[in-house]
Amino acid sequence: MVKIMWRRLFPGLFGLCLALILPVTAFCQELAATVAEDSLTTPTGNTVLLPVVASTPDTGLMLGGIVMRFFYLEPEYPDSRPSVFSPVFIYTMKNQIMVYLGLGLNWDQNRNALDLVPSYIKFPDQFYGIGREADLDDEEDYTSQQFGLELGYNRRIRGDWRLGLNYRVMKHRLTAVEADGLLAGDSILGTRDSWLSGLGPTLALDSRDDNLWSPQRGLWLQLNLRLAGTGLGSDFTYQEYTLDLRGYRQVGADLVLAGQYLTTRLEGGPPFFSLPRLGGDSGLRGYRGSLYLDRTRALARCELRRNHLWGRLGAVAFAGIGDVAPAPDKLTLAGKLWTAGFGLRFLLDPKERVNIRLDFGLGNGDTGFFMSLGEAF
Repeated sequence: MVKIMWRRLFPGLFGLCLALILPVTAFCQELAATVAEDSLTTPTGNTVLLPVVASTPDTGLMLGGIVMRFFYLEPEYPDSRPSVFSPVFIYTMKNQIMVYLGLGLNWDQNRNALDLVPSYIKFPDQFYGIGREADLDDEEDYTSQQFGLELGYNRRIRGDWRLGLNYRVMKHRLTAVEADGLLAGDSILGTRDSWLSGLGPTLALDSRDDNLWSPQRGLWLQLNLRLAGTGLGSDFTYQEYTLDLRGYRQVGADLVLAGQYLTTRLEGGPPFFSLPRLGGDSGLRGYRGSLYLDRTRALARCELRRNHLWGRLGAVAFAGIGDVAPAPDKLTLAGKLWTAGFGLRFLLDPKERVNIRLDFGLGNGDTGFFMSLGEAF
């Protein structure tokens, strides 16, 4: 039923989104040309103002704006990575509100990096249960509201290796649930007003090129441990382990092969809203983010990116596979949670290689349509 509906609706939605994005990209092309020209005389950075017209299965149509102010704390070093201040405001047709005030700093010739992201999110969403057996017919509506802060610092310690700390704090509450739903009871952790606070170390290997918005070569390996507990002011006590490995390789004059392996494991008593998700924009495009979640997630995905299909227009083909389970030894490929798809790219800022992307992903029983800023990984 879902597949049939999407086969009928996708051509119309694809055309609608192109109609929405073309005026925006025309504006962005003119803006990017101005930015590129200005950057020749302004070595300290540039500013991109971007109206947001985006879409995901979890949000529907999104409208808003992003300001990206690229700047260099040490403009005298031409190989320094840029710092960026990127406030974001988004409103969706599902009455969701997302506000982020992102700040990323790089200094001391890229030895130090600091990321600071305060946020406010009001998010009407769906809950399908926990585990790979979730069914689209078991949809349960709820609305959550959260104030959050994520903070990460790392320093290069030897070669491309970096060591740091990560911290997350969040005030979370459910403002609406279905009276007879699972979230209305006490059987699932995280259904009451609560605080979440976690701190831990980060070890990373980063040999990517300096354009982090769209790397073309190098490796990114990150190991995270985050401990949440009452000593940090958290209402939940649990441990979160994450391994994120990404690689980028040029396979032709205009082709880049990118791959990612991502696994996350939670132990202890985590709330449902912090469980890792298989789908969504940061997972397997082809499944809505709220459909498959559990204490353990593992996924692998790859992309073949062509940067210049025609002018500033590029293209991507991607595929992936993964699973969620209550424990690592329960992970399996027997669930056949695969995805495949294609996308278009429009080069917004040639200097920083920032793309607007439009992706369609097909999963096993679900589909996903994504329009966003920057590459998926």
